[in-house]
Amino acid sequence: MRITKDPDLRRKEIIDSARELFQNKGIKSTSMNDIAENIGVAKGLIYYYFSSKEELLKAVLDEFIKDVDDALKNTDDNNLDFYQKLSAILNIYFKSIQANQSILSYLPGDPEMFSLVRNRLSDLAMFYAKDLIELGIQLGILHIKYPDYLLKIIIRGLADIYIEGVTDPYIHATLIEQILGLKDGSLTLI
Repeated sequence: MRITKDPDLRRKEIIDSARELFQNKGIKSTSMNDIAENIGVAKGLIYYYFSSKEELLKAVLDEFIKDVDDALKNTDDNNLDFYQKLSAILNIYFKSIQANQSILSYLPGDPEMFSLVRNRLSDLAMFYAKDLIELGIQLGILHIKYPDYLLKIIIRGLADIYIEGVTDPYIHATLIEQILGLKDGSLTLI
């Protein structure tokens, strides 16, 4: 007997299976057949939803970015002070990157996908950090003349050094403290 599922649920199931296998086996080592077998469906069903492994990878990356965005929305909690919010944003990024390391490590070999993810993650960081930087300026914690430009430098710069292999979150936190003129140890990493 054939089991049919809601198309949105089936699509999500395929994406989740691909994400799990990409993370555990690597993107290159995971075939569409592996993904189909993992959820117990015919390979043709996978191709019904995704025309190629690259299209499925884009969907997996979209889910990853959506997860980061959802986590960042929680930093809008008014009970967090400036330092707690900044620490929360930094923690979310590092936890998300570490949890998806196998998938993200593939991207530098694919310039189009790499650019897509880097730009979207940078845009998210800009969106959430902009209000926070403005709050820091209003509270007199930060003294920045051109916050938008400085944010671009910080976010793109941190991404660049991460890609170059500087992955220690404490180094990134220290750099942020220094750039923003915050006291050493102002940011708390979990």
